[in-house]
Amino acid sequence: MAVDAEYSMESVRLLLSACEQGHLGKAETVLTQGVYVDAGDEDGTTALQVAAANGHEDVMGMLLMKGAALDLCNIHGWTPLLHAARHGHTSVVSHLIQKQADFNARTRLGASALVVAAEGGHLNTCKLLIETGVDTHGFGNSIGGSSCEHTPLMVAAQNGHDNLVRYFLDRGFDVNYRMPSTGVSALMLAARNGHMTTSQILIERGADANLTNVNEHTALEIAKMQGRREVRGYLDRKTLNKPKAGEHESHLKLLTKCAAQQSKLMILAPIFVSDIFLAENGTLQLMEK
Repeated sequence: MAVDAEYSMESVRLLLSACEQGHLGKAETVLTQGVYVDAGDEDGTTALQVAAANGHEDVMGMLLMKGAALDLCNIHGWTPLLHAARHGHTSVVSHLIQKQADFNARTRLGASALVVAAEGGHLNTCKLLIETGVDTHGFGNSIGGSSCEHTPLMVAAQNGHDNLVRYFLDRGFDVNYRMPSTGVSALMLAARNGHMTTSQILIERGADANLTNVNEHTALEIAKMQGRREVRGYLDRKTLNKPKAGEHESHLKLLTKCAAQQSKLMILAPIFVSDIFLAENGTLQLMEK
């Protein structure tokens, strides 16, 4: 619902602030002053989204009793359930599911609740979603022109969440799945970020160290380029498809050239598409290392 008047927008901000801080009484007071329960700020962020994101189940319950829309999203596609999953608020996610919220909803970039929960390392939230029946196969599908090619396993590996990596592998996720646009695998992501134990788990569970991305780089070469000495040493013993002499230096020159033209990074150096992920507001950002 659009809010045009300055006073009305200020009231919406007061409502969102109360929900963020978990002040149930303040939130109810603002609503009694005539603010629409689903009113949003400039980004379409609503009170229910804020309460869910911050784990305030009592505030969320009050908003739902007053008719707040379960699946209303902001302009980036984040629903209350997606917000809660991202921050690992398992009881909130459970509450929303019990209220029939869409647990297969995705952001405008195509990220699912399972992916954003995995990115944060939230094992219990991931377990709840899978036990509920969340879609575990629809990754890489285009959503409104954008797609999230990361599987939950890949996101867990990228962030070194070993307990989640084991869990997803036990659930049958493909250890050798590669992103269609870049050819990047879970092992490459783990190697890229220097996650030694994650790399070992993946190899022990069948990851192919000889796979290459679209630049024909193996996980070993990626570890070399990023200076991940421990992972490099381990993968050197597991990789038969060794990089050719001079390829590493050529790639570094390419990256230097790309640094001055960051907007071309995804085109010229596809391995670093793995560094593009979801910022807090749902937009694409370069991950800081």
